[in-house]
Amino acid sequence: MRCPLRSPEGPMTTICNIHNISLTLDGHSVLDNLSANLPAGLSGLVAPNGRGKSVLLKLLSGHWRPDDGGIEWRRTFYVVDQIERLRGHRLVDALCRGELFDCFRRIEAGCGSEPDLVAVADYWHLPALWQQQLDSAGLHGPLDAPVTELSGGQRTRLALAAAFMHRGHYLLLDEPSNHLDRHGRAWLHAQLRAHHGGALVASHDRELLECMDNLFELGESGLRHYGGNYSFYQQVRSAELAGLEQRLENTRKEIQLTERQQQKALQRAAQRQRQGENDRGSQSKLLLDAKKNRAGNSLGKLKQQHFHRQAHLQQKLANDKSQLEQHRVQHLAVTSSGLRGGIRLHLENLRLPFGSQEPISLTLHSGARWHISGVNGSGKSTLLKVISGEIRPQSGECHVHGTYLYLDQDFTLLDIHCSALDNLLRLHPDKDATYWRTALGSMRLRGELALRPLNTLSGGERLKVALLAVTRGAQAPDLLLLDEPDNHLDLDSRQLLEGALREYPGSFLIVSHDPVFLAAVGMNGELSL
Repeated sequence: MRCPLRSPEGPMTTICNIHNISLTLDGHSVLDNLSANLPAGLSGLVAPNGRGKSVLLKLLSGHWRPDDGGIEWRRTFYVVDQIERLRGHRLVDALCRGELFDCFRRIEAGCGSEPDLVAVADYWHLPALWQQQLDSAGLHGPLDAPVTELSGGQRTRLALAAAFMHRGHYLLLDEPSNHLDRHGRAWLHAQLRAHHGGALVASHDRELLECMDNLFELGESGLRHYGGNYSFYQQVRSAELAGLEQRLENTRKEIQLTERQQQKALQRAAQRQRQGENDRGSQSKLLLDAKKNRAGNSLGKLKQQHFHRQAHLQQKLANDKSQLEQHRVQHLAVTSSGLRGGIRLHLENLRLPFGSQEPISLTLHSGARWHISGVNGSGKSTLLKVISGEIRPQSGECHVHGTYLYLDQDFTLLDIHCSALDNLLRLHPDKDATYWRTALGSMRLRGELALRPLNTLSGGERLKVALLAVTRGAQAPDLLLLDEPDNHLDLDSRQLLEGALREYPGSFLIVSHDPVFLAAVGMNGELSL
């Protein structure tokens, strides 16, 4: 998708001005009074899932209009959407107007017309450029090959290859590294560094965010600008977290001190009141009654002052706790009961029905953590489906020993039309609703969120439900089969998943293209297809 504006001459510091934009969807405020200036160069955009990251990109692209405020572009831009990445049925349709390619084909076949010659008059260089761009992206098929033959990662590369052809455009990229293999991610990083038009990259890919010049975080307080890459962003957040924890501790100490001071002040006031009672015999009744009223008023005023002070400190403590909860990475307790030792998986000369045709022989014991690697289309997901019994192998043997659970990219163990609570009760009827409401609350899925259908929740929120289903049952599965579980997850959810897998005492096979995620989980083996 291209913006019709023309890029002004000369260098520019600010590419786009965002002025106090707001948007309400289905009666809920998604963005409120948001302002920022997008600088030249590469900028990353991070946010928790469901916060409105993709919504902001739709507003910037002009696909949607804000209810209030405005967006002022100073350069042409090009958009690669997270969902609808491609247009047309052939590879070349994604790179250009398909009718221009058809003109070239008719001319090469000797049946070109005069209008065809006029149409391509200034574009004789384009077919070679199109093919070069496809080759650089690792897509070596003919220009008229159908898009339907491409894997998810290959389609993503095709959409990005089309974007990088617009060299002077500012790019708006929504999760561009999703489904890309290692080679695809390396190609993406190189293309971004060479793209002089700049880009805003919405992503949770920490390796990709390290390539950024700036980082923007879309949070409850608006769009905050960090002048550095992901490492700098993490340093600032860690310092803020330490400061917030110290402020919380200081508030607790202040509440304790105030309570002690209140107790002493009330004791002194009560002592003065008793002293007045003891002096009753030596003073007139009128004077004693006046002193008693003053003492009572003073004591009541003192209690009221301390009450207001304590209420203020308790509110401050609650606010600090709420902020701290948003900053802290969540933790997921993992069930370990029921796990057994010994062999968990045995593959003997296994041949896959799709992808790599090399025979696979593998034996995994309890505690094995293996990474299944390979380029897009090599059969990684197919292997997990064969092990889970979802599809049959072409030949060979596959034996799973003990219990297993297959968590695919779409979390199909969950019913998306049911709520998180209903799903967990269905999968683990031995646990009651109170248990699961508490577990969901620990994952920040409280109240109405726990009762909404899963198809109304974000990818990260669905993952949390899937993780609870996998890790909090009465008995842990002996073997986990995980197919790119880190896709579509925000940074906090990725760290939550990493922590859960680090603590998981059973065995697992995992497909992932994120080296940061794999290092954090702690793999001890690799199967390369």
